Amino acid sequence: MLAAVAASAVVVTGGGQTASAGCEFYVYYELKATSVAMRWPSIPIFTNGKGGTLSVSKQTNKAVSYGVVAGAESEVGAVLAKAKVSISANLTKTNSSTVINGFSHTIRPAYYGHVKYVSDGKRVSWVKKRQNGNCTYTTIGSGVINFPSISEGWDYWESKSRAV
Repeated sequence: MLAAVAASAVVVTGGGQTASAGCEFYVYYELKATSVAMRWPSIPIFTNGKGGTLSVSKQTNKAVSYGVVAGAESEVGAVLAKAKVSISANLTKTNSSTVINGFSHTIRPAYYGHVKYVSDGKRVSWVKKRQNGNCTYTTIGSGVINFPSISEGWDYWESKSRAV
């Protein structure tokens, strides 16, 4: 998923100063996002098999939070604000849940079933740029932040091995 944001739509700061070359000074973000399943740290990965059924239930008051993979922690708020507009309004800094959520799945014979509880988040790559008054551009920051969303559920897969 590509969510590059038009510079004029995401002006963060800038005094509207125009240089003699006719270019306006402003700062903006370019964003790209891919899906990421963010595992709840308090809930283990469950495994069962070979064959049979895997049934689990989640009841916790823990949370899954954003994680800065690369770049500056100070950019989290600005990047999240832009990502909520251009990528998904469901993104959040923290997803906290207290509901009970059950899951059951039949495992194919000779396979192991695995399941983990996740928030359906986004891995947001960002670049912060400045258009200088002389019509040139300068990169002033970049990074990657994993954001959870308010969407959550079980992520199931099967393998020939019990190891995850």
